[in-house]
Amino acid sequence: MNKLFPSTLQLRFIYWAIWIILTIVQIFLFNHYLTNSNFYEPIVYNILQAGCILILWYPVKYFRNMLNLPLLLLFHILLFLTSSVIWVGVGFLISNTFLFPSSYYPEFFLTALPLRILFSLLIYAAFVLAYYLLLYRDELEIYKRDAAEKLTATSPLPTEKLTRIIVKSKSEFHCITVNQIRYIEANGDYVMIYTDTSKYLKDHPMKYWETHLPDDRFVRIHRSFIVNIEVITKIELYEKETYKVHLKNGDILKASNSGYKLLKQKMQL
Repeated sequence: MNKLFPSTLQLRFIYWAIWIILTIVQIFLFNHYLTNSNFYEPIVYNILQAGCILILWYPVKYFRNMLNLPLLLLFHILLFLTSSVIWVGVGFLISNTFLFPSSYYPEFFLTALPLRILFSLLIYAAFVLAYYLLLYRDELEIYKRDAAEKLTATSPLPTEKLTRIIVKSKSEFHCITVNQIRYIEANGDYVMIYTDTSKYLKDHPMKYWETHLPDDRFVRIHRSFIVNIEVITKIELYEKETYKVHLKNGDILKASNSGYKLLKQKMQL
């Protein structure tokens, strides 16, 4: 939020509605506790203070990351005193010159000053706290957006899994579902896809089929084989760190040690 605090119509309405309420409260307090109080005088001072509070957005914004607590407190004490001197001084000149050109006003001004300063201190603290909350809310939103963009940029997109494959047999094309595949064998830059009834030569290397076939059904058990776990009947040790995988149709595939471990995990053995 780089603009002035009431940067939208809604915020402007809320801001000035708050000041109208504060002015009414202040008029009531002054009339109740002070003699010679006037209806117009609190309005002048509150309009001036409302303008000062708006301007305070900029110093609060640019010094919000001050980490030294004593310096931060000193900063706000000086900011409060400076802004108070400005709006109280200008308010006195306007009231004494135009609204109450009489000898009694300076005395009334001094009588009302402690109550006015106490009231303004509470207002200053409330608005500065609101400014900090708005600033850090915007920073948090920016941080979340940047984190989400980085996560999107670094996280690989999920691979779309195959459900059916177009294969060619002689001069005919057939559509087979992945459930019909019993296993796939590496064949250079191609693969041989085996079903119960036939086999088909297909392009793409083994890595493609490893990532595009459904993970819950197909496992790469060897650098040369990907098998459908639904057609496995038995697994047995063949040699050291080598296994034989028996299929329902009688075929026997070789599995490496790492492929065997992955197979056990998928089959929950």
